[in-house]
Amino acid sequence: MSADPSEGQPAIVYPTARACPFSPPAEFGRLRAVPGLPRVQALEGAQPRLITRYEDAKAVLSSPGLSARLDSPGFPLFSPSDVQQRDDKNESLIRTDDPDHLTQRRRLARHFTVKRVHALREDIQRTVDEAVDELLEAGSPADLVTLVARPIPARVICLMLGVPYADHAFFQDAAARALAGDAEPDEVRVALGELAEYLDALVGERIRAADGDDVLSQLTRDLVLPGTIDRRELVTIAMTLLVAGFETTGNMIGLGTALFLRHPEQRDLFLAGDEAAQTEAIEEVLRYLSVAQHPRQFAVREEMTVGGCPLRAGEGVLISLPSANRDAAAFEDPDVFDVRRPARGHLAFSHGTHQCLGQALARLELLLTFRTLFTRVPTLREAEDSGPYDVKQHSRVHGLNSFTVAW
Repeated sequence: MSADPSEGQPAIVYPTARACPFSPPAEFGRLRAVPGLPRVQALEGAQPRLITRYEDAKAVLSSPGLSARLDSPGFPLFSPSDVQQRDDKNESLIRTDDPDHLTQRRRLARHFTVKRVHALREDIQRTVDEAVDELLEAGSPADLVTLVARPIPARVICLMLGVPYADHAFFQDAAARALAGDAEPDEVRVALGELAEYLDALVGERIRAADGDDVLSQLTRDLVLPGTIDRRELVTIAMTLLVAGFETTGNMIGLGTALFLRHPEQRDLFLAGDEAAQTEAIEEVLRYLSVAQHPRQFAVREEMTVGGCPLRAGEGVLISLPSANRDAAAFEDPDVFDVRRPARGHLAFSHGTHQCLGQALARLELLLTFRTLFTRVPTLREAEDSGPYDVKQHSRVHGLNSFTVAW
């Protein structure tokens, strides 16, 4: 293996300070320019490597030599919730390795194909229209996060899974507590326990009914009743799908709206384009914002060299997707928001075997939401007295707690 250009350098604190809510911490720019892979201070005294450059991130994410399992030797624990999940042996889809991961993914993939998602287009459009109706009925000024950003993806994923949207206040609160980066393990355990108990009751209803065409009903018939997986496994799957279904997209809608209002010329370019151009514009929004605030975490299983650094089995690796998506080696003028940019190839949905399962759904929700919102409310603007952006400080997913708009 080659010499380590980072050898002897002290471990750094993972960058979190944002000068602008639309951009990752500026420190990532300096780290991308420095040879090697710095070590980062993690929990329990670990010092995993940090990957900030696009090509390095893409290479590592597509490597079979890494493990996503919390119990793998050297896996870097980044937040107290990681400790809770490891100690409780919670094995979600994103915390498993192939071939088990691939088996689980194939069981779910047919429910989230582009064809399946676009079959729901009318339902998604209706959901978006209803949310915009509620925004207009509330009157100007109003909180876009409460009335639009949170309800749209929550209603859509509830529709797909067969979860009552009437319970959204409960499960969104529980999810927020579980995803809080500064939460203690016991707090995360309580929040996840509440979600598990709620979803277990729904699975029990599906087992007794043995009908229905929602995803939860189909998974019950296809996997639980034949004994392919047990009830507890389906509850874990349902929890992952439910939380992932509304948390990231909701934050993208809130931040993305604020971004477009900050750049009205880009909003006008977006609206002027045909659907193909608007679809490409969504890729730029995804690249530019990259709301996965916490890094992706892996343990090295097989020795490899990345960024000129030898990575040995038993070491931990952190990957910053927002940093990779602002790498000038991959995207020209990466800190410029330009909806005409060919941004496909970004890593906002990660890459490789752990790429986001629901990306087609997220893309369509974003497309229909931004197009409908800016078409139906052409004078939409940030409220003059809204003050500084109300940014989430400790969540795993970057976003806005609230965003007051006027029209």
